[in-house]
Amino acid sequence: MRIFELQNLNLLKKSLDVYTRQHEAIAKNIANANNPNYKRVNTDFSSELKARLEGVLKTEKAGHIAMPTQVHSKLSEKDAAQKEVDLTREMGALAENQIRFEFASKVLAGNYRLLSQSITGRSQ
Repeated sequence: MRIFELQNLNLLKKSLDVYTRQHEAIAKNIANANNPNYKRVNTDFSSELKARLEGVLKTEKAGHIAMPTQVHSKLSEKDAAQKEVDLTREMGALAENQIRFEFASKVLAGNYRLLSQSITGRSQ
């Protein structure tokens, strides 16, 4: 087993990438809030997640639980209906995204700290 290729570490690293992309999209929306011709960038990645999971999740037997045919999000319904930037909503999304990013980074740092302690044999 490779110690740095654990599934939860890879998932945490990928989640940090997603949160970074969401932050960039939200920041772009905020920067262009006063531009009347600007169409907001969607920060709901559920369609991308669905596409990635379809290649991974496969059912082999009739009793297996199948992947839902459509990933549905309340946020995507609102985004489809609203093409203009709502600064209050964007700032709220930015704060939520920041909290998620900080949580994932702290958990990842804690995992690496535990690995370091295991390798060196001493606690800090």
